[in-house]
Amino acid sequence: MGAVFGLLGALFIGISDLFGRRVVAASSATTAAAAMQFVAVFAGLASMAILSSRFGWRDFAIGAASGLGMGTGLACYYGGIARSSSTVVAPLVATLSAIIPFAYAIATGTAPSALAVAGALLAFGGLVLITVGGGGQAIHVPTGLRWGVASGLGYGLGLTVLIEASPESGSWPAVSQRIVAFALLVLVARFHSVPTTPPAGVRSTALLAGVFAGATSIVYLLGIQANAPVAVVTFSMFPAFSVAIGRIFYSDPVSRIQTLGIAVVLAGVAGVVGG
Repeated sequence: MGAVFGLLGALFIGISDLFGRRVVAASSATTAAAAMQFVAVFAGLASMAILSSRFGWRDFAIGAASGLGMGTGLACYYGGIARSSSTVVAPLVATLSAIIPFAYAIATGTAPSALAVAGALLAFGGLVLITVGGGGQAIHVPTGLRWGVASGLGYGLGLTVLIEASPESGSWPAVSQRIVAFALLVLVARFHSVPTTPPAGVRSTALLAGVFAGATSIVYLLGIQANAPVAVVTFSMFPAFSVAIGRIFYSDPVSRIQTLGIAVVLAGVAGVVGG
């Protein structure tokens, strides 16, 4: 089940990205990210109707700590794709946000099989190919790489912290995560004098982006509770969705090397699941 929830999380990120980029284009990266976090809070609360969730201050604090990383990661992610391209930013973010929690999960949990480790390394190598392969066609590559590193570190630390949440907590860590992320982004918006509410024409789009962002946190929590190393690696597949969506809906350039990288990622994930 860890693989299933990880794949769902990757898919939800791609769908959230589809809607989120439209909000970025109509406003700003900070406005889009803040609006998404606000909606994601209520998405997490709504999920408690179907997911048993027991409140505890420890788990709430874990989610809050995760929110600091996720808020930073999301703001830098949209800042990067607004200045460069998803083909540069998204794979780099995925590589860092997968390697950091994967290493932590192995260090603190049950060691995975040799096949699973080999598959993970192969998947991470595929992510590197996607990142390098986008450099020849994408715009403002150095800028995108800087924002991608900052985003990946934020996401990686935020996702790692959630591994310590108890299974009984349900959606509460996701709720506190999004509350803190929203508060952080409000401060960023105030500092840069940008609105936290998107323009009227894209508010429904921001709502959809936020719903899928909230769903991402929930299925990720379920995945790492079932099998943390497997869930982390399958979750890292989201560049395949983000790059495809960027190509189809936003005409982002996609090179042959990136296509090869996606195939390598898929092969690596298959090894992780099979192991």
